[in-house]
Amino acid sequence: MGGTGTLDEATEILELKKHGHTDKPVVLLNTAGFYDGLKLQFQRMEDEGFLPRPLTELMFFAEEPVGAMAYLEETFGVR
Repeated sequence: MGGTGTLDEATEILELKKHGHTDKPVVLLNTAGFYDGLKLQFQRMEDEGFLPRPLTELMFFAEEPVGAMAYLEETFGVR
């Protein structure tokens, strides 16, 4: 799972992406719905115009490790 350090790291990389300093993928493994609240908050931020780019361009929420790996392989060619 993750704690405040995970949230800090995720938001830091999102800020770097927002300003064009990186294009690295951000994937949060949402095991047992752990990040459902965060996902909902990010969706609300997008809906209300507070994200500079669509949420799907900023991060991906995977429900299982296999989904995270499939996303990275399909989207970024990461293996």
